[in-house]
Amino acid sequence: MNREEYLKGLWAVYYRGLMILKKRSGKNAVSFFLSPGLYALAFGWGVGKNLTMEGIPYLTFMLPGLIALSGMSQSFSIATEINISRFLSHFFEEYLLSPARDTVIVLGNVLYGVTKGIASFTAVLIIGFLFGSLPAGGFRLLVPVLLNSFMFASLGVWIALSVKNHRDMNSFTTFVITPMSFIAGTFFSLENLPPVFRVLSQIIPLTHSSATIRACYLGRPVEFYHYAILLAYSLFFFIMAVSRVRKAVS
Repeated sequence: MNREEYLKGLWAVYYRGLMILKKRSGKNAVSFFLSPGLYALAFGWGVGKNLTMEGIPYLTFMLPGLIALSGMSQSFSIATEINISRFLSHFFEEYLLSPARDTVIVLGNVLYGVTKGIASFTAVLIIGFLFGSLPAGGFRLLVPVLLNSFMFASLGVWIALSVKNHRDMNSFTTFVITPMSFIAGTFFSLENLPPVFRVLSQIIPLTHSSATIRACYLGRPVEFYHYAILLAYSLFFFIMAVSRVRKAVS
């Protein structure tokens, strides 16, 4: 497959995702705004209105965590769509029978997940604006947001192609994704965690997404090791996703 064919195949896979996004635009818009909006209203404005965390208003502390959390949820959610195309419509088999390379199939779906992550990021920024909070870091905030979306979209493709049925997918979400949401420094400082969970949190990719996004949101410097860990996780998840496609083809 030459470069032109590769790009055409990549666009075809990504374009299908965009068409799904467009077809469900109303429902997607609600999902982009509803959960982070409720979190901001209940915790940032209701419970935390007069609280501070790490020396800043709690709402300002929480919003970068919401960006990381919402980006994870929306990017990883492509796993559900892949499962539907595998187990119900069997559309994913068309990818496997096509001449498209495994990296084309994975990257096209991952870019679709990244698009959903960027949409959720935009929604949280709008929510923050409505609550009187704006990022101080400018465009450098996009770097960790893109990394976070790419990482969890790659994880979504990998897991979606690894599970045997919808029940396994739900189990992964329940026992991995949901707990990760609450011990990764999204809603409170890691210093408030017990020592064991503080150590465990450093293994979780969302912890490093939250740390980099929060630092960029507040206009603070980011420690390099956070980016290194995010890049390592992104590469690992992407490679594992490609390997699953290769196994499915062979």
